[in-house]
Amino acid sequence: MQEWRQLMHERATRTDKPMKPQVVAHELGRRLPDNAIVSCDSGTIATWWARHIPVKRGQKHTISGNLATMACGLPYTIASQIAFPHRMCVGFVGDGGYSMLMAELVTAVRYKLPIKLVVIKNNSLGQIRWEQMVFLGNPEFACDLTPINFAEVARACGASGFTITNPEECGKTMERALNQSGPVLIEAVVDPNEPPMPPMVTAKQAVHLAEALARGTRDGHKVMETIFEDRVREML
Repeated sequence: MQEWRQLMHERATRTDKPMKPQVVAHELGRRLPDNAIVSCDSGTIATWWARHIPVKRGQKHTISGNLATMACGLPYTIASQIAFPHRMCVGFVGDGGYSMLMAELVTAVRYKLPIKLVVIKNNSLGQIRWEQMVFLGNPEFACDLTPINFAEVARACGASGFTITNPEECGKTMERALNQSGPVLIEAVVDPNEPPMPPMVTAKQAVHLAEALARGTRDGHKVMETIFEDRVREML
């Protein structure tokens, strides 16, 4: 566990650009009070939540069940805030899941619910993309999302909207956003090629990834660069 925690800390404190999603989860997790209620959505977002937002005694954490149903993060957060009006209720969601129900942010505005939403934005259905490559050996297909300025939409709905693109400014912006009154959305633009690596990579998974890259995965060289850099860092 000591080695694992050290590895997680190294991945969560990198200053690479584009920003790594691990950085956002880490900066959020270290600022959550002991009575926070965190609602996570489905997809690669669940990986960053599970690995980089440590559960503290007194907190409540929620995620969708075995079906990995997307879009649960925002309604879970709204429900949590209604049930526990004096606790900080945070939604940690991906752009794919959030965009499915984002109009419900108006509900939080209407009822003055001070929820905080962190949207990890990579303009992709990340989990599906990596499953296609690593489980099937196929290049990604139809996983792109049309980019949305989530912070701007939040402001149009009557909430506060923040955008984070620089890992070196992530902590300060996160601090400011969490201390803002009323409903708040934090849009974190991250590296779309950061893989949700399993703790142990099997030979079959490695072969499938190689097949997917050979068959023409878009930005395949960036995927390989990211994975190679991660492995080199871990060996140093």
